Parts: sequence; C-alpha cells; structure tokens
Amino acid sequence: MKRVRIVLALAAVMLLATAGSAFANFGPHGGYALDTDACAGCHRAHTSFSDLSWKDTGGTKHSALLVSGASTMQEFCYACHGDNAPGASTNVQVGVFDSGPSGADGVTGAGVAYETNSAFNGALNGGGFDKMPATSGVGFTASSSMHDMEKGALTDPMWGAGSSAPAGTNLTCTNCHDPHGSSNYRILKDTVNGVVVGGYNGDEPQPFVFSSEEGYPAGGWLKHTPGASQMDTYYPNYTTAEYLFKNVEAGYAGGKFRTMSTWCSACHQAYDDKAPSTYTYGGYEAVDATRNAGGLSPGVGVAVGDRTRHRHPVNTSVATVITGNGWGSDAVTSTVLPLEKSSATAGNATWSTQDYIGCLTCHRAHGTQVAMNGWAVSSLKNNASNVVTWYPVMATATVPSGVNPNFSSALLRADNRGVCERCHNK
Repeated sequence: MKRVRIVLALAAVMLLATAGSAFANFGPHGGYALDTDACAGCHRAHTSFSDLSWKDTGGTKHSALLVSGASTMQEFCYACHGDNAPGASTNVQVGVFDSGPSGADGVTGAGVAYETNSAFNGALNGGGFDKMPATSGVGFTASSSMHDMEKGALTDPMWGAGSSAPAGTNLTCTNCHDPHGSSNYRILKDTVNGVVVGGYNGDEPQPFVFSSEEGYPAGGWLKHTPGASQMDTYYPNYTTAEYLFKNVEAGYAGGKFRTMSTWCSACHQAYDDKAPSTYTYGGYEAVDATRNAGGLSPGVGVAVGDRTRHRHPVNTSVATVITGNGWGSDAVTSTVLPLEKSSATAGNATWSTQDYIGCLTCHRAHGTQVAMNGWAVSSLKNNASNVVTWYPVMATATVPSGVNPNFSSALLRADNRGVCERCHNK
C-alpha cells in the first residue's frame, strides 16, 4: 500500500515532467533551464509531507522537501525506477528496461520525449537490486548478490577499501548518484566517500566517467540550457554497455585515469592499484565465516588478517595484458564481457583487444542473478599447525545474499567463474 501511495503522489507530476522536456543527464535530472519545471517532479516548497532529509557540510540535517510518503530514499526512487512504476523505463528494482516514456533503437512515436538505443525488456547494464531477467529469457531470477541498500548498520564493508573495512554505514541510491545531475555518465556523483571523482571548473565539466554512446558529449555534461541542448543528438544505451576509457591528462585531478574503475575506487580504493597491498577485514575474512542476524561472525579458525594481496589489473588494455604475459591474441575468446573502449574504438565499433579492462568488465553495479556452485563458493581453511598452507573448502551451508566475496556471486556477470574463462580460455 505504501508503494501505491508513493506512485499516486508522483504519477501526475512525473508525467508532466516527462511530457515534452529534455535535460542534460536525461529525464528530470540535471541541465535545468532558468524556468525549469523539473523541480516540481520531486519537491514541494511549502507542502512536502516527507520525512526524508539531507546533511550539509557541517552535518546538520535539513528536510529534502520531497513529495512522498517514502520512508527511505530507495523507496522514493522506486516510485519511478521500481517495478511497475510510471515515469522511467530504467527499472533498477528488477534490472530491466521496461515500457515507459522512452523510445528504443531509433523508434519514435506520439508522446515519446526521450529516445534511446536501448532494447525493451533487455537486462539493464547495472543489473537489478531484487531480480534480473532470467538467462533463459523467460521470467525473472532473484538477485544472488547486490550492493546493500538501506541496511543501516548491517551494510557490508567496502571490500578493497585499503587499510580497513569501514563497517555499517548505510548505503542508498544517492550515495552513488546525484539526482540533480553531475558532470559524469549516468549522473554518478562528482564526490564520493570524500574523494573527488568529477565536478566543474566554473561551468566547465571535469568528469571522470564517460561513455561511447551515440551523441555522448565529448567533454562531459554542461549545466543549464547549454546542457539541455546536448540532448538533441544523445541516445543513451541502458542495455548494452558502452563505457569509454580516458588517458591521464596533465594537471587533471592529480593525473588519474578518467574511467569508471577510477570512480569505483573512491570507495574500493585498493582495486585501482596494480601493486600488491596489505590490508585486513578482520572477522569478515575468518575461515568459515557465517552470516547471522548481527552480520558476520568469525566462526572457527584463524582469520587471514594482514597479508599481501594481489589484484587483477584494471585501467589496462587487453592487448597490454596479452603481450605482457605472452599469451597470444587467441587468449580472448568472447565479446560477452564489456570493456571500456579506447578512443581509437569509441562509438559502436567492434569489440577490440585495444579496449580496456575495468571493474564493470566483470561486475554489475547494482546486482546480478548468476549462480555460484562448487569451488566458486569455497572459503579458505588451513591446518592449525601450519598457517602458511591454505586450501579452499566448498561451502556446505546455504549461500547468503550480499557481496561478501567468500560466499556469493559478488556482482559477477556470469555463472561461477565464467568471467575468467571468457578471457583466459583454459
């Protein structure tokens, strides 16, 4: 009933907001003209009845003045981006591009405000928090892992966070996305976890995350009316990943790569580094750790603790990896996994070994429905008298949800370790 109330409260205003306007970051998010109508799609200055709030830089809470009865930000966003909700075709709840106010594949029609190059009923690039289209093409399958949403203190730690695993900070849609637009692809925030990963120098965009989609602005999203005008030739693709790799530019944000992987490393800091590093997750890495009502408990055994870890490289072209290891060009056998396109292959060019490996080559951002079996859900164990020798043990209990990499599908794009075999061809 609560969702029904939210949908009824927003349906009229969102239909107005999507009837004949175009904004720079698509839909009612960003690129606001001086006399924009978009604010009214979500806010009411005098008659808001929502308890949702935001914090200023000093930590003081303020009302978000939202027009909704939602009790969480995710619930509010689901009023448009949820299952069977009006206003948006990007149904992130079940990971599908469903019917809505967008055209697809160049198809236009009466009342279509925004055209895309997406496929109706196709799986979203980011996946789904609750479900995803079944791999059989019939029906939906429950997500086997997902980024935690609205779990408060039970939120999983940020794996690969560096020297520690921050625990229990609530995660919701607006931790990653800015509903008012940003300089980045998919309104990804310009500052995440206190790390600058985009922004503006005056009105000049300084984005980290780009796309090779048709008509995507080469320099990032402008603000206000100039930003809205960029929509004229932009056709986003929500069902086929078209990411773009940018090389380091002198003086730009400390010389970092401008890529999706660098953006992800604002939280998962250790993964954007080819060198080994030492960090610990304490009880989260214990042998045979199990999930209970209080989160993860150590179980029985010795925790892995501080050890040197080695990570698969990102921000590296497939050709570089192949050449550096002497594998030969036949090492890559499939184009199923999306790469970040190099400038030489940008746009809709054929998948190429000149393109770059990134986080989203192997993982989905929201959630995945793939299955893990056998060794894919094993944990490490050791002989108590020999802490040097570790060996994998298959899981015997029901695999929990979440993103604990010891016991879940870890947001991967293929069953088991299919993402490995698609490139390594062993």
